[in-house]
Amino acid sequence: MRRRGTAALAASLLLLAACGGGDPATEAVRDSAGEMATTTSTLAPPNTSTTTAGRTTTTARTTATTTARTTATTATTAAAGARALALAPAAPGTYRYDTTGRSTFAGTVVAFPSVTSLVVDPPSGTRQRLARDLRDASGNGLATEFTLDYRPEGVLLVSLRLSAGFGGISDTRELRPASPVLLLATGARPGAHVEADLTGTPPARLVVDVVGEERVTVAGTPVDTVVVRATVTLAPGDVTGRQELTLNLDRGSRLWVRERAVLDVTAAGGLFTLHSEYSATLQRLNS
Repeated sequence: MRRRGTAALAASLLLLAACGGGDPATEAVRDSAGEMATTTSTLAPPNTSTTTAGRTTTTARTTATTTARTTATTATTAAAGARALALAPAAPGTYRYDTTGRSTFAGTVVAFPSVTSLVVDPPSGTRQRLARDLRDASGNGLATEFTLDYRPEGVLLVSLRLSAGFGGISDTRELRPASPVLLLATGARPGAHVEADLTGTPPARLVVDVVGEERVTVAGTPVDTVVVRATVTLAPGDVTGRQELTLNLDRGSRLWVRERAVLDVTAAGGLFTLHSEYSATLQRLNS
């Protein structure tokens, strides 16, 4: 029974890839390499001299003063723009996903519920708690509660609370990075890459890649999304495992509108194994 609980914990840890939710909703100005671009405008005229009745007047000081003021104004405008780019948390509410898939654990097949949920809490400042629940009425399955921080530079992961239940056994653990880690930079484009270590028992390695852009239909409405692949690998130990989760993130709502996941976990030297595959599509963008 204890070993089954360990395998269930491994499954819950691997679900943390769902924290790739949260999305860069607002574009930053970036160059072709994906780095923040700097735009410089020169508004002051060149130095000029005017001669009148033997007297020469030079406008260099005025130009310098104007340039300084223009620079200060530009800097202030840029700072205000950066604040405007801060990503707002997703709209609070309960969102539902049409879900298909199944898990095979210790020879037992358990189907995912046909409808699963995401509960988004009202934000507290720039931080927000979200709870993704893929469990059935008997408590079998996986659930994740995570806290995200929406900052001008992008969406950061603060903490995770992970739960798994199979056959009447449940386990809940918490993972967190040493400090909030940037999951998705504002305006992230294909090629963006993030890696982070998460402390816990056992610890895990999270890798997030932006792999493309795709249009997805939600309730008959086309939604332009950025495609993110999150891979989680448990540190070597009694439990080994890996999950690859592909998310389609809507820049406008800051919700993921589609998930596709494959999970494999082995525990107790191969005595217990878990294989899970599912896909889920958001029913509608409004809660």
